[in-house]
Amino acid sequence: MDRLSSYASRDSDSKDTIEAKREAEEDATRKLLERVKISEEPGPTEAPETKQNGTAEPAKESKKEKSEQESLPGVSVEAPKEDTGAESKSALPGDIKLYEVFYDQVVNLVKTRGLPIQDTIALLVSLANLALNIYPNKLEYVDQILEFATQKTLEHADSADLHSAPAQSSLLNLLLAPIHSYASIFTALSLPNYIPLYAAQSYPTRRAVAGDISRNILRSKTLISTTESLDNVLRVLKVLIKEGMQQPLGYPGMSTQRRGETDETLEEQGWLARIVHFIQGSNNDIQFKLLQATRTAYLEGNERIRYTTPAIITASLKLARHLKKREHFEDNFQSQSTALFRFMHQCVSTLYQRVNSGCAELSLRLFVLCGQVADEVGFEEFSYEFFAQAFTVYEDSISDSRAQFQAVCILVSALYGTRNFSRENYDTLITKAALHGSKLLKKPDQCRAVYLASHLWWVMDSPQPEGEEPKVVYRDGKRVLECLPRALRVADACMDTAVSVELFIEILNRYVYYFDQQNESVTIKYLNGLIELIQSNLQSNQVDGSINSSLENPKRHFQRTLEYIKSRDL
Repeated sequence: MDRLSSYASRDSDSKDTIEAKREAEEDATRKLLERVKISEEPGPTEAPETKQNGTAEPAKESKKEKSEQESLPGVSVEAPKEDTGAESKSALPGDIKLYEVFYDQVVNLVKTRGLPIQDTIALLVSLANLALNIYPNKLEYVDQILEFATQKTLEHADSADLHSAPAQSSLLNLLLAPIHSYASIFTALSLPNYIPLYAAQSYPTRRAVAGDISRNILRSKTLISTTESLDNVLRVLKVLIKEGMQQPLGYPGMSTQRRGETDETLEEQGWLARIVHFIQGSNNDIQFKLLQATRTAYLEGNERIRYTTPAIITASLKLARHLKKREHFEDNFQSQSTALFRFMHQCVSTLYQRVNSGCAELSLRLFVLCGQVADEVGFEEFSYEFFAQAFTVYEDSISDSRAQFQAVCILVSALYGTRNFSRENYDTLITKAALHGSKLLKKPDQCRAVYLASHLWWVMDSPQPEGEEPKVVYRDGKRVLECLPRALRVADACMDTAVSVELFIEILNRYVYYFDQQNESVTIKYLNGLIELIQSNLQSNQVDGSINSSLENPKRHFQRTLEYIKSRDL
């Protein structure tokens, strides 16, 4: 069998293109599923059929068994017309039923000789390769082999031979053979008996198959576009999502060491996250359903959602922008977008609640990102709620001073880019951001956060086409002037002179910016006063006519700022 399958494989490699093979497989899959559906419908009791070897086998269990018997030699069954094309592609004459002969002999050999399970599976692997290479469009042949393998696996579930290395290796080869032979992995996953055989295997075997399928999807950039395909993929990937993880110990909310997450499992979680980006439904409604199904499956990973939630959120934000583009072509834009933003809110909230402090910073970033896109597509209420949740995460779970400074910078930057808030909501959010910035622990961080927050009261819209003036969005010069002197006082309170002078220069740059942007509250006297303050600090730290080495960089920064001011004739 191995020689025949190898010969057929070499003979068929040069004949069909990948696209032609994929189309033929899709057609064969559809016909097989239709045949299985018909066979599962209740019908009259079938009479026993006699096999070639003279033994009678009653058709008592299921219609699937009847379809298996019909494929055996000696049973006269009219071949469907649509399958003649598959036979014509075989390297053998059409009247030679090679597969039926070998299958019948293998089954009889197993039953009469009582072969060990490892030898049985090895024979089935050879038979599967024969069917895949000689009859590539006869999916029912491969499915028949998988069904027989499932029966034997369940019969020997408690046998030590089944868990031996040769048996496990053969089972792995049997499960991977259709994956590697068919042009599309969905052809193999659609076989009625593939998933049952896969589910009956041990954890290492299932993990190896799931890893191979994951790499196959990523390597070939296979798109998952239907609910059936996604369901089959997720059923296989469940072993990577949920199993093999160490259960957390202790009370809820306690910080636990993730000892069960090895480098291999982290790599597998990366595969799961990347697969999300290959989920592309044929329309927006289907895409949303696919994302919902993916999220439901990934939730079984508990704390592992820290690795997969960002990918789901990214795909959801992409869908939100697609919905916006179709706003004037579809009547249900509002309801679709509302459901999508609620879905994103649930995803990030679940991440924050399950992982808590371990993902506080990630949760804040995701809430902010969702808020930005919600504002971009014109959903002010959702955008406000996302930003409010981000502030809640900041207040409740972010305590590290450096992380707090980064979080404030993220919030300020995101709020600066919003365009659809009402004045009241915008003022509430930016005031909150400035307040948190003014309460940071370290003086340099506090100073920088305050002067960065000043930009929230002097917003310029994105660049306009040539000949058009930039659109003024929100400006309050007095509030800007409240922030800058406050930042100046914080900088003056720093004990390190070099740090203090550097902060003075950074604040001077802000004054120059606002003066250049025609903020009437920022007059020339503020610039002159700050320049004199910086010069006096530099002069007071000179030793024997030379400046302190720690002030070299601030001095060069100051000189570049003065050169810019001269070039602008300020």
